[in-house]
Amino acid sequence: MTNSIIKPTVVWVNGRFLGRPITGVERVAREILTEIAESHLDENGRWSADGDVFELRIMAPAKTIDESPWPNIRLQSGGVLRGHAWEQLELPRLTAGELLLNLCNTAPILKKHQIVFLHDAQTFAIPENFSRLFRSWYRFMFYVTARTAQSVLVNSRFTQRELSRCLKLPTDRMRICYPGSEHAVREKAGDSLLSRFNLPTAPFVLGVASENPNKNFAQLVNALKSLGRNAPPCVLVGRSSQKHFRREGLDDSGFIHLGYVSDRELLALYKRALCLVFPSYYEGFGLPPLEAMRAGCPVVVSATSSMPEVAGSAAEYCNPDDHTSIAGAILRVNDYRSRRDTMVRDGKLRAVQFSWTEAANCVLDEIRLAGSKASAKSASPQVSSRETWATDTSVL
Repeated sequence: MTNSIIKPTVVWVNGRFLGRPITGVERVAREILTEIAESHLDENGRWSADGDVFELRIMAPAKTIDESPWPNIRLQSGGVLRGHAWEQLELPRLTAGELLLNLCNTAPILKKHQIVFLHDAQTFAIPENFSRLFRSWYRFMFYVTARTAQSVLVNSRFTQRELSRCLKLPTDRMRICYPGSEHAVREKAGDSLLSRFNLPTAPFVLGVASENPNKNFAQLVNALKSLGRNAPPCVLVGRSSQKHFRREGLDDSGFIHLGYVSDRELLALYKRALCLVFPSYYEGFGLPPLEAMRAGCPVVVSATSSMPEVAGSAAEYCNPDDHTSIAGAILRVNDYRSRRDTMVRDGKLRAVQFSWTEAANCVLDEIRLAGSKASAKSASPQVSSRETWATDTSVL
């Protein structure tokens, strides 16, 4: 029988993320959905697996986005609330009785028939970076959804271990679904794209900046200052600003702040940079180093959290607490051409091991398994008719 004859099982995607700027978790969600839409779905958003037919749809808050970014995935808007309130109070009702796919950490705690993708344990590991209300809510939400969801995906073995430690959750409850790197080189990028910026002519250190103290740019500043006249220039991209540096008491002279750049511009910067320096204290995965390696840019990363798992032997490692360690790693890339050439080669080989194709297959496999479990439960005489996932309050 064809897809048009078999009644499809509807799978809703939590589309709250579509109204936010694209950072790490939003990038993961968009790339996974792009791969699924282009490689697996027909024009009606359907695909077949083991004799079953699934149909992917997006549910988003009203006025979040005008149309679906994927022509073959139908977008539906509903509810009157926004943000966490919409996700917790209205999304369960809008997707009642059907499977919900949450790709960006957060999910409704009163729904069981869902898949959640958890990206890190920062609110447990570095609570000082968050307000008391924020970290309390996220900890509670993670604790509940990680136990009640039908499937839990995580982005690295490190995140799996961290969530197991913090939530007392068995590791086999979580499936690792590594992000990919193909997006970093999807579009061609040349120096002409950078003409609007006043970039240094010398090879520069590239930093993907953020006002999040976890990104540790104070130590990058200290490292470059310690190198004195031997320091390469530094270019920062992202939402960090001179105002942020002044507020933190940092001297940003010698730093060029570009602000937000497009994907094509970032690729051009990767290709032109001496190296990417990513001295973050804590990362569940860390996409920028993977993107840089895929684009042929050497990376200096912290020897902490998920970074060794992502970069393997292709990176120069540093102690994020020691600016002299960061400075030494930068000098090794800058002073030894053979080392830099090896890092470019090894980085590309390492990055291609992380694929959005594999990530999409992982998500589809979990959808198939969750759909099969739901079918088995609905067919069982032991399951009562009162069971409604969206209004189950047993987790409270």
